[in-house]
Amino acid sequence: MSNTELFDLLDLARPAEDRSSLQARFCESMESWEPAQHHNSIVGWAQRHRRPVITVNFDENLSLAVKARRQWLGKFSTDYYPWNCYFSDISVSDPKSEFAIWHAHGMMHYKRSIRLGLTHYMGSAQRARQWVYGSHGLRALAKNLETSWRGANSWLEVLFFCPLVIFGFSFSKDETFLRWLFLERARLQKIAPALKAQTWFVDVPKNGSLHRKPFFEGLQMQYVVAESYEDIYENPAWKF
Repeated sequence: MSNTELFDLLDLARPAEDRSSLQARFCESMESWEPAQHHNSIVGWAQRHRRPVITVNFDENLSLAVKARRQWLGKFSTDYYPWNCYFSDISVSDPKSEFAIWHAHGMMHYKRSIRLGLTHYMGSAQRARQWVYGSHGLRALAKNLETSWRGANSWLEVLFFCPLVIFGFSFSKDETFLRWLFLERARLQKIAPALKAQTWFVDVPKNGSLHRKPFFEGLQMQYVVAESYEDIYENPAWKF
């Protein structure tokens, strides 16, 4: 079964009177984690070049690596969907062009934001769909090349409009939310070609994703193969 199904079954198996949070217990297991060298290298590159980073990790090793502080772009929204919360060494005004670390699947500090079960992912998709397809949503505005939408102060702005290099992410069957978002990104670029930004998906052969190459190419992603994880995470290019 998928990881999301496993989490939902564990949640269902708890006694009805158990009001504890599996998300909180999951976060407790990460409290002792510390940044590794590749965290320092990758986020250090992004900080020097003032590029945004979207991570699907819950831990805060990337922000700890450069001592970035937690901030909000605009007003506090909700600890359940803190999509306009980020980590940076500066106060950000434009997510597309400034260095910040964004957590797409939630973060340890806001335990209720952690996306683990299928219900969590469906909730995120439902929320984002209103922003994309609503009467004043992104798709309606993009037809006229207007991009001042509800998600402009969140990590969704980065995902829809920035050139992206994707690595360490498998697009597995668990990733119902982000797979849908990338499909919407491709649809948006079809509606408004002027908004198109390049995307590279970096894969390692042993991941076994080669058979999914047509999927990536259908999303207008350039499929790049690295020989090993070391070629990605220990690449000398991160030093520049």
